[in-house]
Amino acid sequence: MHTRRILLAFSLAASAASVAFADYQTINQSTDSDRLEQLSKTLSQGSYTHPDDLDLPASAKVSVTLRQKTVELNNESLAKKYGSATAKNSFKASSSNPYSWLVSHPLPDTVRVSSNFGGRTMGGRAEHHGGLDMAAPSGTPIYATGPGIVTKSGWGTGYGQYVEINHGNGYLTRYAHASRLMVRVGDQVSAGEHIANVGCTGRCTGPHLHYEVVKDGQRKNPTTYLAMLP
Repeated sequence: MHTRRILLAFSLAASAASVAFADYQTINQSTDSDRLEQLSKTLSQGSYTHPDDLDLPASAKVSVTLRQKTVELNNESLAKKYGSATAKNSFKASSSNPYSWLVSHPLPDTVRVSSNFGGRTMGGRAEHHGGLDMAAPSGTPIYATGPGIVTKSGWGTGYGQYVEINHGNGYLTRYAHASRLMVRVGDQVSAGEHIANVGCTGRCTGPHLHYEVVKDGQRKNPTTYLAMLP
């Protein structure tokens, strides 16, 4: 048996308990073969997907431990509930992957994280930081994390010059403190498209990208999402 700590997009309703997407999960996988090494999975609102060419033995087991609660998934339990003998067929009728927009890193070159998401002290005052700050030289290209429609491109209080992209499924991303904006409101952008340049506009102490992920109006930890990228 081996244990891997991964970030998992997981929404589970069981015993009146709900799990936030940004939580860290501990996954214990027990199997007779190494084929689970190729397993990619997305658990979201009852969806489970992985490569169709992966055939797991009935003894394969996945234990998901969250907030002191453990849920075990195996082929037998999935077959009983969904009428399928193998995990690859279970949940096959799920809706489109809500995280399919997540394709590219906004700053693909090596950068230094200057401020993480969450609590921090700024100017001697404690505050909640709603994004991820990545330091980079002024003028460094910033790229769209995924395809979408530009909903804001201009000046925002605190943000300075910034771009906001609507990716659908309730997801927005924001790219702030830019020195130059390359897109306009209404533009349709592709994943990896050059949308702005790093700068230090707005509330800023040095050139960096302030990157936000917003889901249904709530800012989420960008590190969780970026960790899912290849």
